[in-house]
Amino acid sequence: MNKKMLVIVATAVSVLAGCQTYDRAASYVKEPVVSDVKTGMTRAQVRAIAGPPSTEATLIHAKGTCQTYAVAPRDGKAQTYFVSYNDMGRVMNKGYQTCSDYDKDPQASK
Repeated sequence: MNKKMLVIVATAVSVLAGCQTYDRAASYVKEPVVSDVKTGMTRAQVRAIAGPPSTEATLIHAKGTCQTYAVAPRDGKAQTYFVSYNDMGRVMNKGYQTCSDYDKDPQASK
């Protein structure tokens, strides 16, 4: 009988832990810069959606410029989300890393 109860408790804990992880992951997609910014948008459209960036940098390897946004912390650590722009001022890429990390290997984000 104790084994059966242990299995039930372990299953319940696993289910609850899975729900918590899912909820945390969903909160990142709710960030406007993550959910609403699309490739091809203008710089003005991104600013209207996401507000001002935390930083802006000129890219060397990827060419163009890049803006970094602070988004909801994950597992207690600050998260950054980059939006890179081509020479025409249109979004060419975006993702969870810093502009400097993206510029080191722009092909890795695609």
